[in-house]
Amino acid sequence: MKNEISKILNLIESGNSVKALQEAKSFFTNNKNNLDAIKLLAYSYIQVGNFDRVIEVLQEGYNNRKDQRDFDYYNNMGYALSQVEEYHESIPYLEKASNLSDNPSVKICLAEVFLKQREFEKAKKMILIALDAIIKIGDKSFSKYANVFLLISEINGALNKDDETINLFSDLLENRFNENIFFLLSNINPKLLDKKIIDKAENYLLTNENNYKNKIERFNYVTPLYFGLAMCYQSRDKEKSEEYFDSGNKEILNSTRYNSHQYQEKIVKTMELYLKKYKSFDEADRDHGKKNFLIVGSPRSGTTLLESIVTANDKVFSGGELKSGKDIIERNVLSQSQSLSELNHKFISKYLRRTSYLRGSYDYIVDKMPENFLYLGLIQKLLPKSKIIRVFRNPWDTAISLYKQRYVMNVPYSVSFFNIGVFLANFEAINLFWDEHIEKKNFILDVKYEDLVSNYSFNQEKIYKFLEIDTLYDEKKRNEFFSPTASIRQVKEGIHQKSIEKKDFSHHKSEFNDALLMQREYWSQKGISTKSNEFFGYLLN
Repeated sequence: MKNEISKILNLIESGNSVKALQEAKSFFTNNKNNLDAIKLLAYSYIQVGNFDRVIEVLQEGYNNRKDQRDFDYYNNMGYALSQVEEYHESIPYLEKASNLSDNPSVKICLAEVFLKQREFEKAKKMILIALDAIIKIGDKSFSKYANVFLLISEINGALNKDDETINLFSDLLENRFNENIFFLLSNINPKLLDKKIIDKAENYLLTNENNYKNKIERFNYVTPLYFGLAMCYQSRDKEKSEEYFDSGNKEILNSTRYNSHQYQEKIVKTMELYLKKYKSFDEADRDHGKKNFLIVGSPRSGTTLLESIVTANDKVFSGGELKSGKDIIERNVLSQSQSLSELNHKFISKYLRRTSYLRGSYDYIVDKMPENFLYLGLIQKLLPKSKIIRVFRNPWDTAISLYKQRYVMNVPYSVSFFNIGVFLANFEAINLFWDEHIEKKNFILDVKYEDLVSNYSFNQEKIYKFLEIDTLYDEKKRNEFFSPTASIRQVKEGIHQKSIEKKDFSHHKSEFNDALLMQREYWSQKGISTKSNEFFGYLLN
């Protein structure tokens, strides 16, 4: 039994999570009453991101063993509940786990939950306790718990205390070089990193280049250095900066799997099921969604800026990028066997309950998950009183902005201009499909990023009128807006036009355009036609 457990843990450690889950299922089938088998199965489901199954496995496995509920049970249950955005349920589990162990991961998860609830002081207290524990463990723990540094940066950013982050990270770098701290500092303000630190990062990269052969190690240790150096050189040496961005994205491309065909097929399936099953569906309560706003668009198209405008008042709560709507639809709605009444019940009982909890005493909540653009027709059926703002941006500016972000797993296509071109053609296709098949009046407002930043006051009033927000707009609140996304630093800079008509990465532009046009050919065969030289009003060249 020990050998089987070790085998599964080794598979997880090496990054083979799918194989680990298969082995864990087999091990559990043969040892259903064994607690180690239950824990291992739940842990394996965590690795592949199936948190609903984690909750089910733990609930069933410990149902008659309440006296045997230990740290692993409470920690994994609390973490899984937080990942499906059942925050009110996750906190008691995490607090029990915290009482049973000093493991930093529990405090980190509690900090994430409090941050999502916008209880920033509570989040800060938790994350500093976690940091103290990590420092006591030693330098090796800095990479294992790398997200603690990201959270410190985000929490202090939310409290407008970037100076505290800078001082802390600078002191840590002075005593021990760490690739993730270097990367985060370069994102806060690359000008703070002097030549001495940059040289140290480059030497560290060269010295360790051949040491990390495992894909996970290279992903964890090498890519932060490439992206951090790229940020540092943006204002010093543009050509060198682009070389580092290229190297960093190449590392991620080699370390992760992204299948654009699967994404394409998901869109095809969504279109087919909508026409076949859901277009005529009219069982939803007509008032559902009256408290819900959604902002959609390609990542890096201006969705965070728009959220800062929509929430700059005393009536709209910033929910950030909520996973629930998209996850529930993908797990339930895109099922051939799902009955219409059943999917409606599942979506409403979970999504509306979760957003209502976060909304609290506010009148409305905004969900800024960009990829909800995939399911606009379904959202209209399920939340007929909701309102959606859809953002568009020049495709080449969007592509450059995507490419310059070190996304870990959530935007896998951002690592190559070819994949970005394919993605934007897919984005175009599904949005053209919805334009043809749904009623947009009073449901969708289309906004162009360039119009928003060039005629800000007019568009702010237009947005509030569409959302029927009967309250004053507060520019001070917008300036203090916080969201844990890659765009938050730019949003805090204020409204500007510096990100229009970018000239970077010209050597990749033909690769991008060719990919976009090639993927358009696929959609034209599916009956979705486009103007060859336009992308939602933007000229392609």
